[in-house]
Amino acid sequence: METSLSWSLKRLAKHSVIYGIGHIVTRSIGFLLLPLYTNYLPTDEYGRAALVFTFLAVMNVFYSYGMDVAFLRYYVLQEDKDARRRLFSVAYTSVALVALFWTILIELSPDAISKIVFGGRSFPELIVLSGGILLFDALSVIPFILLRAEEKSIQFTGLKLINVIINLSANVYLIIYLRRGVEGIFQAQVFTSFVTFLLVLPIILKKYRFGFLWETESLLLKFGLPYIPSGLSVIIMDLIDRVILDRKLGDAVTGIYSAGYKLGMVMALFVAAFRFAWHPFFLSTSKQENARAVFSKVLTYFSLGGTFVFLTIALFINEIVRIQILGKPIFGEQYWGSTIIVPVIMLSYLFYGIYVNFLVGIYLKKKTSYLPIVTGSGAVVNIGLNLLLIPVIGMMGSAWATFGAYFVMAALLYLIAQRSYFISYEWLRLSKIALAGIVIFFLPRWFAVFQPVGFRLLLLPGFPALLAIQGFFTPSEWQSLKKIAVRK
Repeated sequence: METSLSWSLKRLAKHSVIYGIGHIVTRSIGFLLLPLYTNYLPTDEYGRAALVFTFLAVMNVFYSYGMDVAFLRYYVLQEDKDARRRLFSVAYTSVALVALFWTILIELSPDAISKIVFGGRSFPELIVLSGGILLFDALSVIPFILLRAEEKSIQFTGLKLINVIINLSANVYLIIYLRRGVEGIFQAQVFTSFVTFLLVLPIILKKYRFGFLWETESLLLKFGLPYIPSGLSVIIMDLIDRVILDRKLGDAVTGIYSAGYKLGMVMALFVAAFRFAWHPFFLSTSKQENARAVFSKVLTYFSLGGTFVFLTIALFINEIVRIQILGKPIFGEQYWGSTIIVPVIMLSYLFYGIYVNFLVGIYLKKKTSYLPIVTGSGAVVNIGLNLLLIPVIGMMGSAWATFGAYFVMAALLYLIAQRSYFISYEWLRLSKIALAGIVIFFLPRWFAVFQPVGFRLLLLPGFPALLAIQGFFTPSEWQSLKKIAVRK
């Protein structure tokens, strides 16, 4: 069993690392573009861009309507090649037709949609560009899910890398050289999404077969449709704070908050790297006898890695934003105040990662109907805390509202999932990780001697040292660590 457990964890780690590289590279476009946006765009324009990104995120839910997660589940568990091809063809046809419908609707009424997105103000040109982005992204989503389902992580990562290079180049050209401002952001994204679709077109042509089976479509819809309210709730938790901040405190504060939020999403990169490998992994691993033991260990190691990522960024965030690149800081000086929200946002996404771990039972037992309840509760908490806290503590209120929402989601999903598929998690070891993380994070705040950068650097190896003092590592883990040290 120990050998099987070790092999399973190594397999998950391998694909997580490859997906992680790909996703970090892909999402790093947001971080690479921060110096560009915060040095070349005023805060109100960046706040306007944040609202359009909110619109894109909401509409993405309607464009995919859960078909992506449904396709992944049934494709991985299906072993017949012809049946897999039918699944791909039906899912792709369905998504393409729905995407075409939504895009036509957007292009016919950009002014009306613009007034909804911008609270009465009209920027229809941004909405028109959004329709193109959404269409080409939707036409690419099922092929990318297929690569994940077949564990072709290297090809997946390569395509994402090309996407980043194109997007970064287009943004630099349109914003710096052509001075297109906020409109240039979305013109660059339309071009990038179109080229990405062309890159995945060979995958589509290879797998796609004409024909449509209502039986397969209904199977996918039954599993996937609950993801519409669930996905919307998650989007609300991620992005409604921008809307509320914009209405209460204006574009400038929204822009500053959005920049800090983007930095906090370093943790979201870590979670996404894990999530891309996690879904196909637990679906295939569920057939093993020791599956529950594997899933328990995964949560422990995920929490360990996530806490270390949190400490690495949170301890040095004020120095990070001041790093100079080509004579410009990563953040323009007007955005430096946003760093206060970064640790809270990172912690929020760490709990989102824990929520992702708890999805096992929901997927395996086909209990997706519970997801709208869980995510809806998180959304209600998020909105309520935003309205309550923003008037009191400003944008920090939005950050704590995000944390509260993800904490509630993780807690509720755990209670529901355990009833369907019980997993004995290592709560004692998890508590040791939490204790060590809390101590390391607060030491510079408790004692002035730890505030210089040099002393804070010493705190990072202090994290595993505190774990060792608590007896966190098992004998087999010590053996693995010794082997790694000897190889190094």
